[in-house]
Amino acid sequence: MKMILSQSIVINKLSIETKPEFDSDGRIMYVPNVSGKPYLITDSHRDSPVGFGVKISATKKTYIIQRRVSGASRSPSEGKSPSQVIRATIGNVSDFASIDQAREVARTYAQSMKSTKRNPNAVKREADIAELTLSEIFAQYRKHLLGRSKPAKPNSIRVLDKAEQKLKEWERYRVRDLTGSLILKKFDEIASKTRTTAEQTFRWANVAVQHSIDVEAMNAQSQQRLPVLTYNPFTVLRVQKKYRSRSELEESYQSKGVRNPLSAKDTLGKFLDALNNKRSFNRLGCDYLLLTVLLGARKEETASLCWREELSAEEAKSTSYVDLVNRKIFFFDTKNRTNHELPICDAVRCLLEQRRDIVFDKEVKASRRKWVFPARSPRSKSGHYSDSKTLREYLCAEAGITKLGTHDLRRTFGRIAEEIGSYAIVKKLLNHRNTTDPTERYAEPDKNRVFEALQRIELHILMTAPGLYNNLLASAKYPPIPEYSGKQA
Repeated sequence: MKMILSQSIVINKLSIETKPEFDSDGRIMYVPNVSGKPYLITDSHRDSPVGFGVKISATKKTYIIQRRVSGASRSPSEGKSPSQVIRATIGNVSDFASIDQAREVARTYAQSMKSTKRNPNAVKREADIAELTLSEIFAQYRKHLLGRSKPAKPNSIRVLDKAEQKLKEWERYRVRDLTGSLILKKFDEIASKTRTTAEQTFRWANVAVQHSIDVEAMNAQSQQRLPVLTYNPFTVLRVQKKYRSRSELEESYQSKGVRNPLSAKDTLGKFLDALNNKRSFNRLGCDYLLLTVLLGARKEETASLCWREELSAEEAKSTSYVDLVNRKIFFFDTKNRTNHELPICDAVRCLLEQRRDIVFDKEVKASRRKWVFPARSPRSKSGHYSDSKTLREYLCAEAGITKLGTHDLRRTFGRIAEEIGSYAIVKKLLNHRNTTDPTERYAEPDKNRVFEALQRIELHILMTAPGLYNNLLASAKYPPIPEYSGKQA
């Protein structure tokens, strides 16, 4: 319907409940909008551009403009291209001080439609994409990580935030303004202090920009246009071979002593002896480290374990837990985004039964009672034990070991597992996946083999420290071994 619109009519007369109609004498009357459907009124005011109007819906009133434009130019042999109608939203009525202001904006939209033969809003969105700053790129990627069906883990978001912070001076730089020389200079500046930080920072920046490029490519394809964001300036680092290769990383780790798995021939026994001696003074921390090495688990996987009986059926679906009744440990959503399950072997069973007695005797609150390793402080954010650094440093000093990270306990487990079990067993126990190897799906070891291998690894580890072995296992099934003997299993 066409009629002369005014600010008063748009604000006070038009609504989803009533709509204008012409009576038999050509006068405008407002009647109930029985259908309740949105409707469009085209403005016939002499100062209004052709196609300008207002759309009335249940929740808002919106100024729009629609124009018929000719199609893209063709060669004479192809004939005249068909025309098309383009409708563009100018904005909500509440965004404009007056209807005259909206008409003025509508004129610029009409000119854009005529010259580009496209929706001005789409043209503006593309221009905005081309103007994306690095800060906006990081924000988009963070939103993507948190909005996935399996959201990124908190640690991943923390690392992304650190990368963005390292490049904070570039936050207002448009991606297209980041030159190769600028990126190389910044990389070298950070790498001169910490090479690992530089590589991690720029890898995150690279993947964030690439994500925006991929999204723009998909949008351009669906809209049948050329993408406006196509080049990732951070690829210069790969082209210039700034990232270390796997062999270079291994050499760096070795020279810096970053990876220090314990040896069953000497250091493992010394470490476990020191742990056994300290256990009566710091049972919580020592049991945490002991369970970590006996399972080959990651530090967070061990720390976040709960008791199955303290969880509801629904909670158990999304929580890592110990199930002593069924002799299994369930790890939820591990590093490779899969769930993982391990059987409970004899020494671990004894250790966990002792822990359950300690926790259930000491803890009253359900919020603390559910944890296998409750935090020392009731004010802990996580609720569970998390930091073993001081204890590890003490044990290393007692055992004469230079350095030991929590992940070195997992490496220790992996080293011993490799000596005892098959490659498939080791992968299963460590929960490593190779998604490109279809054979893996057919070579899955059965539960009995996994239990037997884990039991052998457990005994192999504990027999390097006879005192600890006897404390956990000494029984008719496992006769005590002389504490002066360090024979291997």
